[in-house]
Amino acid sequence: MKTTVLLVISSAILTACSSPENTIIPASSGSQTSSVVESGKAEVSKLSPIIQITNYYAVNNGESSVTLNGRQLTMSWQLKNSYAYDSQHRLIRQTTTARNNSNWWEELSYQYTPDLTQRYRNSENKDMLNILLLNERGYIKGNDGPDEYIYNEDGYLIRYRGNNQQDTYTIKDGNVVARETVFNSGSVQRNTYEYDLAKPGLPSPLTFRGQQSNNLLTKQTLVTTDTKSSASDTNVFVYSYDTDKQGRPIREFVIANTEPSPRSIREFIYQ
Repeated sequence: MKTTVLLVISSAILTACSSPENTIIPASSGSQTSSVVESGKAEVSKLSPIIQITNYYAVNNGESSVTLNGRQLTMSWQLKNSYAYDSQHRLIRQTTTARNNSNWWEELSYQYTPDLTQRYRNSENKDMLNILLLNERGYIKGNDGPDEYIYNEDGYLIRYRGNNQQDTYTIKDGNVVARETVFNSGSVQRNTYEYDLAKPGLPSPLTFRGQQSNNLLTKQTLVTTDTKSSASDTNVFVYSYDTDKQGRPIREFVIANTEPSPRSIREFIYQ
């Protein structure tokens, strides 16, 4: 068995959360939280929606600098995702831009009709529509059959079947603590997750994907097994965060313990 350990710093969970180059602009204190949730024995306030996620990479002579474990790093941004929500806090638009091509962009817009009408457009004049079926709680249930997405009574996704795989999720104290993915090819991935129960989790912009984990992710262990050869690889990821004055995660680094530079950096702006 081969084991690789990855150290992650200052994280957020989502696709590409971000903030401006050197300066993080926090939301006003009045919009910091939206509600209180109970996780285990501790109650934590939910964070307000994320309106921007930016992916960075470490590079010599980058346009901004950050400190990681006492060491100065320079970085440049790659992709910037901006999100907009309606009055019911549902995602209605996601816009993506890229650093290496100022003329390129893509946009996903959503209308709730009551099913989800998804429109994709980009700078290359592509314009496509897709209809996603929603359940009575407004969560995606898929188009390929009634059991494509299955949720528990609390609204957490507990099973997904499609795309040549099946995912099974384990929920405990309002958090996803395990996910097993069985691929049609025969390989299996098993993820386990650990959380800081005193801190709220990062909100996902994909509001139609069911309830998200209540608390802040601190560790992920991934074991991948090839059932044909019985060989397995283990990867351990540890998450830590830079926060603003309100205690909200604003920056995430992901690094391998054997590598001097982070594999990815993300920053977040809240509504």
